[in-house]
Amino acid sequence: MLAGQSQDKSDNDFEFECPECGTQIHGNVDKCPKCGVEFEIEEVLEAECPECGKTVPVDAAQCPACGAVFETGQQEERPAEAEPEPAPVAEDEDLKRQFPVLVSEVKPLMELAKEYDVESSECRGLIDRAVKAGKAKDLSTAVNCVKQCNALIRTKIEDRIAKDIEYLEKLSTVARAMGTDPGEIKDSIESTKNRLAQKDYEGALKEAKAGRKISEKVTGKYLEAHDMCEELEAMIQNAERFYVDTREPRRLLKEAQDAGEHGDWSMMGILARKGKEEISKTLPDITKNEIKKAKSQLMDAKAEGKDVTTLVKVLKDAGLSVKKEKYDEALEFLIEFKAEIKRL
Repeated sequence: MLAGQSQDKSDNDFEFECPECGTQIHGNVDKCPKCGVEFEIEEVLEAECPECGKTVPVDAAQCPACGAVFETGQQEERPAEAEPEPAPVAEDEDLKRQFPVLVSEVKPLMELAKEYDVESSECRGLIDRAVKAGKAKDLSTAVNCVKQCNALIRTKIEDRIAKDIEYLEKLSTVARAMGTDPGEIKDSIESTKNRLAQKDYEGALKEAKAGRKISEKVTGKYLEAHDMCEELEAMIQNAERFYVDTREPRRLLKEAQDAGEHGDWSMMGILARKGKEEISKTLPDITKNEIKKAKSQLMDAKAEGKDVTTLVKVLKDAGLSVKKEKYDEALEFLIEFKAEIKRL
């Protein structure tokens, strides 16, 4: 039997009871067919044992088939001589005071970045390392990681706001070209700039979002077409990192951008949508193949005694995106996975 057929059979044989109404559920489903409650599905990652080739969970400490022991990469399980030199008492107390203060500053910034889709994968990696260092009583490293995260997430948010301002300025120009009054858009731009100058990141992001909503009323077709072009360009760039042939989607993107330059928003949107459909055909296979490769890399890293906590988390997110058929999102997680592997 083929591997795909075996997986399909396994999915169909999976049974459980709905926690709300007790209905017997067959197969992997997102919600109960009777009461409608939605289920949270957690991806269980498995890969091949590097010694015997049997399938094992990636978080297993030992292969159940051949008995091979995998290194966990956790610092507390390493030999005593690898522990860091204890810090002076006064310095240690100062670090203990700094750590919660820094965390309280970073936490709302990370939540804000998540709410407004600000790219923060590198920041999450720093937080993971800070947590690991804290558990190992290495306060100096923990504090340093949180400080780096604080500086980096502020830069990421400021860059995003600057990009939003630039985009609103372009929409103002488009509105004027369409014969409509861009006054409200300009007001939003000024308000966003003022809030950014005051380091009011949440206020600036809210104001930029409000300016975008105003722009939708006067530049609807342009805005929709522009968004599709941006999504297509991002999909192309991500796919090219995995050596996908993107010549046809790139041709359609170029034609869409040319149509936009001539003010033909309708054609711009049509061509961008066609480009997205074209590249989407290639994503399921490439994503599944890359996840298989990533699982093998994960097991190799674990066998070498490296800390794979972040890798497991990112790969689970990629697997969940595949289950939801959000293949472009899965590729973004796989790019994050590759960056973390390179760092290790």
